[in-house]
Amino acid sequence: MFFQESFSSSVDFPTYIPWQTLSSDLSDKLKHGSIRINRSNRVEYATIQEEGTPLLENGTRKPDTIGDGSIVTEAVRAGTSWPVAAFLLVNAALGAGVLNYPYAYDKAGGVIFAAFLQIIMMVVLISTMLVLVYSADVNKDNTYHDVLLSLCGRRAQQFAAVSILLTCYGICITFLIIIGDQYDRLFLSLFENDFCTKWYLDRRFTITVTAILCILPMCYFQRLDFLRYASTLGIFAMLYPVFLTVYEYYKLDIRPGHIKMMPDSAVEVFVVIPVFSFAYQTHEIVVPVYACMKNRNLRDFTKATFLAMGILFFIYCIAGSFGYMTFGSLIAPDIMEQYDATDPVVLVGIGALVVKMITTYPQLVVCGRGALDGLYAEFAHLSTDQFIKGEFKRRIVVTSLWFFSTLLLAVLAPNIGVVIELLGCLASVNIFIFPGLCLIALAIREDENLEEFRSRAKAFVACLMIMFGTFVFGVVFTKVIIYDLLNKTGKVPHPKC
Repeated sequence: MFFQESFSSSVDFPTYIPWQTLSSDLSDKLKHGSIRINRSNRVEYATIQEEGTPLLENGTRKPDTIGDGSIVTEAVRAGTSWPVAAFLLVNAALGAGVLNYPYAYDKAGGVIFAAFLQIIMMVVLISTMLVLVYSADVNKDNTYHDVLLSLCGRRAQQFAAVSILLTCYGICITFLIIIGDQYDRLFLSLFENDFCTKWYLDRRFTITVTAILCILPMCYFQRLDFLRYASTLGIFAMLYPVFLTVYEYYKLDIRPGHIKMMPDSAVEVFVVIPVFSFAYQTHEIVVPVYACMKNRNLRDFTKATFLAMGILFFIYCIAGSFGYMTFGSLIAPDIMEQYDATDPVVLVGIGALVVKMITTYPQLVVCGRGALDGLYAEFAHLSTDQFIKGEFKRRIVVTSLWFFSTLLLAVLAPNIGVVIELLGCLASVNIFIFPGLCLIALAIREDENLEEFRSRAKAFVACLMIMFGTFVFGVVFTKVIIYDLLNKTGKVPHPKC
């Protein structure tokens, strides 16, 4: 029952998030029931009978738990248990970050210090996740960006949507880079000296061909139900590198580089915080997962959160510890690059990763495209009729621009480490700054003059969250731009030649 429920829920959240609420006009009409979101997550006019029926009676089987401010979607109707909610959180968080984790351990100062830093980060992350779901109950919102709308206004909602859009965009770039890394590892093992001389083995060619033939056609679809099982099984594809780090630790007979016991500097610690944040980040789907639970209450979601974070901590500690202890300071940003692809065990992992990247990329395009569509509808002041009639054209144009721009940046990027650090910057915004704004808004809503100690404490904690998130964002963004990109410290013509 658990696995069946997990399978059926796995693809809902990237594809069913109602980004149409970013448009003021569409949001109002959705709430009044004159338009609806169909199974393809498209806006259409409601029938006469449906238009006369309140949205809550028309769209959900839980009228007592969903308030007037909600827009009900297929994902919300599902009704999941808290263990399945934990699985969905793990599935959302477990991705490209696991490949970069041993490298992050080196930056963090070794196994012990990295584990200690992760524990601190988990406490903070769980707190901010609970702030979001507590905030969602104020107006019974079902999405992250609508929580910002309810508490902080339309502009905050738009900034949250932009942040999520950029996160999806950056992860798409990372996935393409990982595909190139896997091909490099495979071809270097098979062709050895000829690898650097054959144009058709160059990563720029292999990434481009794979992306155009295997990924691009799927990106134009409105629905991705055919990827339901592939997306769920993707979690097992990401667990395979964890197994490989243990397998190769005992198999390889190599001398590792220097094993750190402490970080080299405080800057290195601040740089690695966003990497850890990105690895554990599920904040974009926290509210949709909470909204779709059978029992929408803070107690059950807290159990789901602790279970999910515990599973992720166990997985990341194994990957980081064994991977770092195998290579020490010689570790690469992508751990899979350092394994021999002629080994069948490694070859299976390479194949699983490529399939995972190919099947997950289109889902991120759908999510990002929806956010961009909603923002465009708001800023261009599109009427409902214009929004519905122009959907096909916008889908083709946005998807094409999204795909080819991410492909270009993936070919030019030095490695996944740089992109993950930039994604970590965005993660610090979603994890610290936006929840901090929500917490301040809650404190003011409950006590406008902040006269009670509890309200002042909330405001103080919220200010700390916002300042910390802003500081981390500034430090890491500056480091990546100045040292990694402008000085090109990590860029070489071909990392394997």
